[in-house]
Amino acid sequence: MTTAQDWIDDTRDMLLSGYVEELLLLASNISSTTATAIEITGAGDSGIVPGVIIEINMEAMYVTAVAGSTVNVIRGYGGSTAASHTASDICRVSPKFPTYRIFDALNNDLRDLTSPDNGIFQMKSLQSITYNAAKQGYDLTGLTSEEVQSIYSITYADPVSVEAREPSIRKWELKRDRATGSFASGLALVLYQQAFPGKKLNVSYKSPLTLLTSTASTKASTGLLDTSYDLPPLGAAVALLVSTPVRREFIDAQGSSRRAEEVPPGAISASIRDLSARRDNRIAAEAQRLHAMYPPQRS
Repeated sequence: MTTAQDWIDDTRDMLLSGYVEELLLLASNISSTTATAIEITGAGDSGIVPGVIIEINMEAMYVTAVAGSTVNVIRGYGGSTAASHTASDICRVSPKFPTYRIFDALNNDLRDLTSPDNGIFQMKSLQSITYNAAKQGYDLTGLTSEEVQSIYSITYADPVSVEAREPSIRKWELKRDRATGSFASGLALVLYQQAFPGKKLNVSYKSPLTLLTSTASTKASTGLLDTSYDLPPLGAAVALLVSTPVRREFIDAQGSSRRAEEVPPGAISASIRDLSARRDNRIAAEAQRLHAMYPPQRS
């Protein structure tokens, strides 16, 4: 349970609530992103018919014709991206929550968690700056304004101390949108307190969470604490519920089909409300955990 795929599975399980989608297997490799005739084992005896959406990995496809196991499709449907696929990859028939939409919702939630209102962040450090007594402003080389939410602390090694310690620089200012001719990153760290010449500065800064790049991306790569790993699936589920109900409120497919009048008014919004409340409570708890780990610095 360490990759983005696990988050995708968690989100789908939360939304489908035990509902089982029709799953088939790709019969042969798809090496071209433009191929429109693909082979799917058992396609002729399945729910794959013209007008149906199928999904392989994170690519959705619109079915135009079916002849035995050969399925003709329109590639990269609904904003998904056409890609190569391997024989025996799972083919989802009429997925209620396409993988690419869940993946996008997870990344959107990582962006949302990073909002100052939510108080979730990852701590990073920059150790490439050498202190120069004749210099007051330093470029944060290799960083962008979006990567630096705020500076948390600045320390340096004290060479005259008997015990190893890192004195803190308490007076500084981060200036954004500087002229790149003077500060290539556009960020200027201005120090109003002296350090020891020639010593490296350790600049700790709060940074937004890192987005997922593929289903193989690790959860740890996002910068979330492992105690917070339940948050992205919760947020993704809430976002997807805005337009699509959870399985227990489906009126087209359940143990026995449910008529519209069997789903009481407000049932869908109640599910969203319950998940949102759970997510809000968890965000507050994890934000407090980070606050305890990185309390405000004293001036």
